[in-house]
Amino acid sequence: MGDILVIGIGNPFRGDDGAGWAVIDELEGKVNACVKLSKIRGDIAELLDVFASYSTVYVIDACSGDASPGSWQRLDARVHPIPQDSTQTSTHGFGLGQAIALAKTLDQLPPKLIIYAINGDHYNISATMSPPVAQATRLVAQKILTEEDIHPCTKKV
Repeated sequence: MGDILVIGIGNPFRGDDGAGWAVIDELEGKVNACVKLSKIRGDIAELLDVFASYSTVYVIDACSGDASPGSWQRLDARVHPIPQDSTQTSTHGFGLGQAIALAKTLDQLPPKLIIYAINGDHYNISATMSPPVAQATRLVAQKILTEEDIHPCTKKV
């Protein structure tokens, strides 16, 4: 197993769904080689491979919910239940919750799996990211840099 992976899930051409990728963009140049940064669109096979390949995985993804756009939460996938969206509500085909459930069933979850879910509102094709979600991406990136296993890997500016 590898060390630490921070992965942004989403589609930058679908408005707020680009939140995961935007967080990765914010982190670029701020961590050293002990943290790998990656962007994916949410393919379940790729997620299962990632989960099985790293000891620590941080996932950032947009979500839909009752909370206001731009609100976010940090969830430990080994402690907190992750909602399983139906495939009709996910722009990725399978929802992140479904991928995590399958990884649990297959005993492929990494020892540490942290989810940062950013509540979005606009998921239209070619829509720009809403201002509250754009602000949240910067806040989430700052929070990730303070995680106890990532902070020692930050580049001193």
